[in-house]
Amino acid sequence: MKSLFTRISLIALISVFALSLAACGKTTNTESAATTTPAAASPTPAAKADGKITVQDAVGTVELPKKPERIVAMEFGFTDILVSLGVQPIGVADDSSPDLLMDSVKALLKTYTSVGSRYEPNIELISSLKPDLIIVDINKHKAAIPQLKGIAPVLVLDDFQADYNQMLKNVGIIAQAVGKVEEGKKRLAEHETKVEAMKKKLAAANISVLPAVVNPKGFFAHSDHAYSGSFLAMLGYNDPVKNATAYPQITLEQLVEANPKVLFVMPTEKVTIVQEWEKNPLWQKIDAVANKKVFTVERRDWSLSRGMIGSEKILDDIVKNLGQ
Repeated sequence: MKSLFTRISLIALISVFALSLAACGKTTNTESAATTTPAAASPTPAAKADGKITVQDAVGTVELPKKPERIVAMEFGFTDILVSLGVQPIGVADDSSPDLLMDSVKALLKTYTSVGSRYEPNIELISSLKPDLIIVDINKHKAAIPQLKGIAPVLVLDDFQADYNQMLKNVGIIAQAVGKVEEGKKRLAEHETKVEAMKKKLAAANISVLPAVVNPKGFFAHSDHAYSGSFLAMLGYNDPVKNATAYPQITLEQLVEANPKVLFVMPTEKVTIVQEWEKNPLWQKIDAVANKKVFTVERRDWSLSRGMIGSEKILDDIVKNLGQ
């Protein structure tokens, strides 16, 4: 029987490459080289004889005049996916802190220009790079999309609120947009092979495991609707918070009630709310705490780099701490 991962990957690839066959309307903005139109359109080949590329993103159909060579990535996950495909972005929104990029991602990156915040796109700086494709998040960058379209074609994807399955779809969409379809298929296959091999090293997975970002003000659980939480669910672990949102902020009392068997905490700073909670007797009532199953991991690996490199590092950490 095929694994759950195999089915997810297959569904993701079929949906992405089938959707990419949808047609697009003609470009109407002469200052921008692409147009986003409603998803419903007549079928047309994704790669046209004149070199144009048609791709379906989160809001419609985008037509690129040619294979893009000057790409700006507005999220860490997009940078992860691009370098996984052997594509070098010229601009990266790294919050003006290269240390937020995974070491393994930085190792694949050549020189790039930081375009600053992921939350407030620097329109002037991005424009100065003369990009021919800008990849943005549908949630964080919604307000800036009209301005960005005046600079270059814009590929809109769900990243911040995306789960693991959506990340796999994003790989296919980005591969289509940058003219790396075959490379995308190959890299997804390599990723699946690694995941399946590493899963065999895990002990019984039917336990509750909770990843969470912690800062001085709060504890933000990553449910199975979030990227890291859904990846854990794919591996067979249970989500103890069972929340409909991706990143619910929970109290110590709620954490005790959820009672995870394992905790993976991602601190944003050296001192977080965890140090405060450790002084409270309730902290010791959590099974993960009592059984010394609280592990500190890198936020940049588990939360920011929502791509194949990031998920493979998550798996390495899980095997290291929970492997047989």
